[in-house]
Amino acid sequence: MNPAALTRGLADTLPANVTLFENSPVIGYARENGVRLTTTDGTVTAPRKIIAVNGFAEKFGYWKGRLLPFLAQASLTRPLTDAEEALLGNVKPRGLTSVNAFVSTTMRLTTDRRILIRYFLRYCPSQRAGEESVAKAREAHLRVLRSRFPKLSELSIEYTWTGYVCLSRNNAPGFGKVDSNVWSAVCQNAVGVTKGTISGLLAADMACGVGNPLIADMESLGQPSPLPPRPILDVGVRLRNAWDSWRGRHEY
Repeated sequence: MNPAALTRGLADTLPANVTLFENSPVIGYARENGVRLTTTDGTVTAPRKIIAVNGFAEKFGYWKGRLLPFLAQASLTRPLTDAEEALLGNVKPRGLTSVNAFVSTTMRLTTDRRILIRYFLRYCPSQRAGEESVAKAREAHLRVLRSRFPKLSELSIEYTWTGYVCLSRNNAPGFGKVDSNVWSAVCQNAVGVTKGTISGLLAADMACGVGNPLIADMESLGQPSPLPPRPILDVGVRLRNAWDSWRGRHEY
């Protein structure tokens, strides 16, 4: 399943009573007669709000000191030629994920004959990645590609991109009512497609007063536990990542 295709498909098939605003960063948030969001091009007001921005929830004042944002970067090669595909043995599309996917390599052979590489998740409290970060990721992915498939020495990378995942110390989601008229569906602990879908659906049910027996199941998972203060947190997370990376060094 392609998460990007799923997202685009959902956006293209929204019901008539839903308006989608893209490329509209929120630069201000106030709770006045409901909620008011200010963007660079205007404002949106509503009696109730569901916050579904994952690690950015802290910017709105929710789950402070409880969320761990990680940066994930991936690359996609150009399509394989017939000769290159033959070198691989004309295998069918498939995917491989290592035991510890956070510090090792995930690879997929896509249906359009490309190789997708996702290597290492990096703690990133700023949730910002510039061009230099993307370039370094591209170089790392190319090294992994060459080490895994030395016969594909001419295969180049066509796309590299960055995304973010949100974790909690105890693997619990940031779900439920967090203010008098605000509900939360964040922190899916790197399983966003499934956990994000169900938590968003249930948050909407709660906000609309719709009963759903799965709400109790979601609430039974608990809430994100408090984290140590920074910079102690930063040091601890990076040391843990380094230790996991060393233990999984043979999986690269």
